Amino acid sequence: MRAIARRASVDPSLIVHYFGNKEGMLKEALVLPVNPSQLLSEGLEGVPDERVGVELVRLILGVWEQPAVQPMLQSMLRTAISHDLAMAMLRQMLQRTVITAVSRLVDDGSGQQRAELVGAQMAGVALTRYLIGLPTLAAMSTDEVAEAVGPAVQHYLTGTIAP
Repeated sequence: MRAIARRASVDPSLIVHYFGNKEGMLKEALVLPVNPSQLLSEGLEGVPDERVGVELVRLILGVWEQPAVQPMLQSMLRTAISHDLAMAMLRQMLQRTVITAVSRLVDDGSGQQRAELVGAQMAGVALTRYLIGLPTLAAMSTDEVAEAVGPAVQHYLTGTIAP
């Protein structure tokens, strides 16, 4: 916290005042810039069932590609990858928000499992596209990625999944 205060040119007590401790500061840093439930309900309204996977990918990429949001999401991933506490907090936040929202798209009792598979797919896309920067994936348009990855996400949402 002292290093952060130094970089921000503020007294460390100011950070303690606003965040309490390191966990409080991490919790604040892991607040999503969108409401996943609202994003999905508004963004998928009227989408035919067979296109939900593609449109879900398009929605998620649309959030990632907002100039004001992308650096924050990249920072969240970088921090979580390198710190156990941040990883635990990110996992908890994702389960409480994103996974819960995606699981509501499934009505056969396997929503949690299916939503986590969607999350894994999209985390892989985000990591390789926005952090690692695999050249071909990074150069693809949002529509190209949505059309390429969407069928896999569609399968996770509606296909057969082994018990």
